[in-house]
Amino acid sequence: MTRDEPQGRLRVGSFMCICMDMLDHVRAATRISRECTCMRVRQASRVLTKIYDTELRSTGLQESQVSVLVAIAHFGEGGATIGNLAGVLKMDRTTLTRNLRPLEKAGLVRVARSPDDARTRVVLLSRAGERMIVSALPLWERAQGKVRDALGDELLAEVSSNLGRVVSMGGPAAAD
Repeated sequence: MTRDEPQGRLRVGSFMCICMDMLDHVRAATRISRECTCMRVRQASRVLTKIYDTELRSTGLQESQVSVLVAIAHFGEGGATIGNLAGVLKMDRTTLTRNLRPLEKAGLVRVARSPDDARTRVVLLSRAGERMIVSALPLWERAQGKVRDALGDELLAEVSSNLGRVVSMGGPAAAD
């Protein structure tokens, strides 16, 4: 038996053994994977996104894009500044701007200078964007129904409420 580098390894004949203190990372990883709320929410997000994206496929949009259109619609005819929209969506402005490009290219939104301040950009929903939301509704309802069937009405309401509490931890929507 000889101790070799790196520290913590023990050679027994031709076999290399790892000492127990080297397994600390396994215990740490096990605890994180078992207890990490963020990891679990990201896993759930990927599962849910796949369900919604599958149902929305015929629109040519992903759920993340429909969410952007829906958020813009809530601002009404005057549209939303990039900052306010980013705040509502809980994403940074750079990511939002990158996500708006394909929607703008598809004619679903228009990004224009604010009439009040030329330094501020406003995102407006086009008529095609309005129609897209309407056409996405029955597909969204089908995806929502799949989630409801899997969780049940009571648990779905509870999950939604609790996620709302988590989202509110991000603070109020950003203003320009």
